[in-house]
Amino acid sequence: MGKGSAAPLFAPGLLALCFSATALGGQQPTQLPGDVFVIKNTWYIGGAGPWHTLTMDVSGQRLFIAHGSQVQAVDVTTGVLAGQLRGFQDANGIALDPGGELGYVSDALANQVRFFNRRTFESLASVATGPGPRALAFEPQTGLLFAICTTPVAPQPDSPSQRTANREVKTSISVIDVAARRRIGEILMPGHLGFAQADGNGMIYVLIADRNQVARLDAGAIASQLHAAPGAAATADPVSASAPAAKEPDATTPAPVILDWSHESRPTDSASAAMAVYGLGSACRAPLSLAVDGAHQRVFAACDNMRLVVLNGGTGEVVTTLPIGPGAQAVGYDAGRGLIYTANGDAQGTLTIIRQDVTDTYNVIQNLPTRQRARTLAVDSDTGQIFLVTDYAGVNLAQPGGIGTLKSAAVSGSFQVLVVGH
Repeated sequence: MGKGSAAPLFAPGLLALCFSATALGGQQPTQLPGDVFVIKNTWYIGGAGPWHTLTMDVSGQRLFIAHGSQVQAVDVTTGVLAGQLRGFQDANGIALDPGGELGYVSDALANQVRFFNRRTFESLASVATGPGPRALAFEPQTGLLFAICTTPVAPQPDSPSQRTANREVKTSISVIDVAARRRIGEILMPGHLGFAQADGNGMIYVLIADRNQVARLDAGAIASQLHAAPGAAATADPVSASAPAAKEPDATTPAPVILDWSHESRPTDSASAAMAVYGLGSACRAPLSLAVDGAHQRVFAACDNMRLVVLNGGTGEVVTTLPIGPGAQAVGYDAGRGLIYTANGDAQGTLTIIRQDVTDTYNVIQNLPTRQRARTLAVDSDTGQIFLVTDYAGVNLAQPGGIGTLKSAAVSGSFQVLVVGH
């Protein structure tokens, strides 16, 4: 596990299918008047399974990667693996406490969020959530952690359409008091929820993917409703400091307060102070990811039809749209440099770089060829570097059955971090 320039990997009996985006006729970089962004390095860190969120710990200079059954921590000053947190069924979302000590990981198959010490990689506790927790957003003003839960609904025997039934989902947001280590509320939501992010000023923005919408949640107002509900208390859920398995509340622990906002596109009058729902306009189809400019109340939503929508997070007005690459499953924002990045993992893979000259002036300044499936990213706001991950895929030519039966699989040891900078 070292640090070096990219080189193709081959295993016995495997044919690695990897080509540069330029060789395959992908998008070419736009020339900048100054320095262009390039892939500066490739770090091979290994590991197996699907990957999800990347989160940058700027103070600790570590990149946390949700990767299958583990969370990997890479020291970005050396490019080597600094530690691992194991034992997940499907590590998905990662959020960090601004205090610099704690981290939180959602396990989508175990229906729980695990607390860990991000210096020692020790598991501290686990808290049960709603089914299928994925994206996480930590809100520092209230100390609440919002876990976005999405799980498919099993088709019913009398369903008129098997295909339609398979697309139906139940979504909710589990609200966790991290100090008490307890789930204090469950917000039932309309539509298929996706990525979420806090703005640092008390608001949480959540994608509603199947409705081309963004929900803005007021964490303070939600906290007031949850704490004021009958039976609400500060008693902590039973948790284990030595084992990661989450325990459901027992008879002595108050059940989470349910806020049912699932029946309307917009909340009822009783909830209107806590949630607003904004449309992303006709230019967006199926939003995949977002980032937030908290200082200017701007939301950057990447859509499946290769458009980035800039939304006014205060009024819901669509400010502008910009072209990006396909499959942008992550958006990054570097506030200090006024730069927005989208990791476009489909086709040959590109990184779209957008400059925010003033609050509402945006220009695409570069499309950097990356690698296939490099669809997630994290930004180091200290150094300005961008990190993406991917692997190489290949087929086993020695497998009996002929060309028509060959299946692509990850090449062992090829999981890698791409380091992008000037």
